[in-house]
Parts: sequence; structure tokens; C-alpha cells
Amino acid sequence: MLDIRLADGSVESFPYAYLTRVRYIPGDILVMRFGGDEVRAEGKNLSRLRDAISEHRMRFIQEGTEDDEELKPGEAPHIGRIVITEREGQ
Repeated sequence: MLDIRLADGSVESFPYAYLTRVRYIPGDILVMRFGGDEVRAEGKNLSRLRDAISEHRMRFIQEGTEDDEELKPGEAPHIGRIVITEREGQ
């Protein structure tokens, strides 16, 4: 499973078996579809993260803060915002 760790401390887990699509949008946005649910991550340097997720090699992704970003090397991935959209009827 891929854990989605949000800045408020909550965690949602999505099974890789339901990962049907991973889309990288220049400007550093990742859109992942798990069945009918969508996880959208926005940040910087996310292209390598896309590679790892598409190969089912990530255990989690984590939403960080601006303070977290300042502590990372310039080329390190950073996710500033994650939005989870659930399919209607769930």
C-alpha cells in the first residue's frame, strides 16, 4: 500500500493493486488514480517520485511545511499540498 501522510497527522493508505494511473504535470504536480479515488500532490522536484510510485517502490508520500522545505537540499522532492478526492457514493 501507499500511505498518504497529511500535514495534520492523518494517514490514508491506498493499495497499489488499485493504482491505475500516475500522471506527472510539469510545474510539479502528481495525479494518482486508485480506482475512482484521486490523490493530487503538488510541490517541487516530483518527477523522481513519479518514477518510484509507478514502479510501486514508495512506502509513503508526505505533505510537508515550508519549514520542512527549507531544510531539504535544493534537488530533493517536496510536497507542499496533497488533495484526496473520493469517488462519490463511498
